[in-house]
Amino acid sequence: MFRSRFFWRNFLSYTLIISLTTFIVSYLLTVKTQELVESYSSSDLRQKLDVITSSLRLGSIEWSHENLSEVFAPIAEAGNLRISLVDNEGWVLYDSMMSFQDMENHKNRPELLAAAYSGYGEATRTSASVNLPMKYMAKSIQVDDDTKFLRLAMPLSRLTQRLDDIQTALGIGASAGMLLALCIALFLARQMTKPIAAITQVAEAISRGNYSARLRHLPKNDLGKLGGAINRLAEAVQANISQREKVEKVKREFSSNISHELKTPLTSIKGYVETLQEGAIEDPKLGQKFLGIISSNIERIISLVNDLLNLATIEANEGIITLSKVDWRPVIQEVIGRQDINMSRKNITLELNIHDATPCVTGSRKAMTHILDNLVQNAVNYTPENGVVGIELMQDLDHVVIHVRDNGIGIAKSDQKRIFERFYRVDSARSRDVGGTGLGLAIVKHLVIQIQGTISVTSELEQGTDFMVRLPIYDGDL
Repeated sequence: MFRSRFFWRNFLSYTLIISLTTFIVSYLLTVKTQELVESYSSSDLRQKLDVITSSLRLGSIEWSHENLSEVFAPIAEAGNLRISLVDNEGWVLYDSMMSFQDMENHKNRPELLAAAYSGYGEATRTSASVNLPMKYMAKSIQVDDDTKFLRLAMPLSRLTQRLDDIQTALGIGASAGMLLALCIALFLARQMTKPIAAITQVAEAISRGNYSARLRHLPKNDLGKLGGAINRLAEAVQANISQREKVEKVKREFSSNISHELKTPLTSIKGYVETLQEGAIEDPKLGQKFLGIISSNIERIISLVNDLLNLATIEANEGIITLSKVDWRPVIQEVIGRQDINMSRKNITLELNIHDATPCVTGSRKAMTHILDNLVQNAVNYTPENGVVGIELMQDLDHVVIHVRDNGIGIAKSDQKRIFERFYRVDSARSRDVGGTGLGLAIVKHLVIQIQGTISVTSELEQGTDFMVRLPIYDGDL
């Protein structure tokens, strides 16, 4: 995953965004903090001026330097401040850091000019007296009808130290926050890249033909939806391929079965024709026997070809059969009339049970005739002499059911699921003996499906077989 370009692209994008955001936020915080500290310093100096002027009775103070020093020196030392007292002409009467006699006139100092105008004045500059960057705050005061100025000053180094401490704290906080944010970015990039890498791996596997590849753990987001879509696509492709392989297998088996079914009678015909050509035809009795066998095999080939044509026609017209209202009764009578001679030859008893008021069905008479004809013929063929074949017609809820039963040889459980497959025979030799092609029940099932019905079978060996066809009752809606 860590070799993935997508991972590094996402991680570096997160890193760039976090770094840029951290820089901007840190810069804005620094600027705002500097403004806040300066504002606080100005407010603090002004507040101290007010406290000093309100607590001292300046009118009762003796304005000698010694006395002023006794009053203001302790205040300056306690507050770590520079205190100056200036008269109306700009001459310094007292300064806590310098000898007032050595100081120049302060009349044009900006903080004093502002204080003379509005009562308070503020300035930040390098002091000409002590040669240090200072922040000044002055206040005009009235003493015995005379205006004087009380000025406080603070070295900017104190403000700078405060700002450095705050900026150091901000830097540590920003670094820790950035490190945490980078860890979160690494986690998010990994969480995003992991499913994408898995999706890519599965997609590549599918492209190489491994259609069983699946995404096992899908996140509950859009990537999870994408992974689910890929899983469904793989399943669909796998199903299609499996279906295609199954169809190809059926085609191969179908071709092989046709070849086998044709080869057996043709080989027999060829052998008997050669025998006749070698002189057997001179024996009338033997010649007639051989010609009868040849005729039987030809009939078998014709029957096979007809069944193949019927099956091809049914499959080609799948879904095209026109459904209509059909009554099973005339269909049953038609099929019985056609199979009567075969039942008579084997002395088979027909048991016919048509329930009263059995309704018509939605179907196709032609298809239903073919279905019933095949089922009855099979029942007759696989029922021994003196056996019984039964046909029962009845209603079952919204369907009509027709049963074709016999007490013949029966079908094993293992064979019942496959009897509707093409060319599948329970007993190949016996099926050929009765003229079966192995396609009859396959045709029947196709026809039943096309007329919206179902067919099933129940059977026990040596007990007989029961085929059941269910068709929907005609309701007038086609």
